Amino acid sequence: MRRLGVVENIAHDGTLLVRSNFAPSRGADVLDKRNRAVGRVVKVFGPVREPFTAVRPAAPVSLSLIGADVFVPEGDHADKEDRRGRRSH
Repeated sequence: MRRLGVVENIAHDGTLLVRSNFAPSRGADVLDKRNRAVGRVVKVFGPVREPFTAVRPAAPVSLSLIGADVFVPEGDHADKEDRRGRRSH
């Protein structure tokens, strides 16, 4: 597992905002330290060196998740490519 970053906040719609160490691909699974599924990456935005990652949770989350480390499976962040990101010609 590769450390994605720390959960900074929970948005009003339930999306987790994670301060990342790198930019994962959209759709990558996000896990907690016990290897349980937290959710999936839906958006990466912000500065290039430390981007924010929006994670759509798989189940309702509690406020105790703020400040927790989250991870992505090794190699999962680079293998998936979103079709919207590619040029059509």
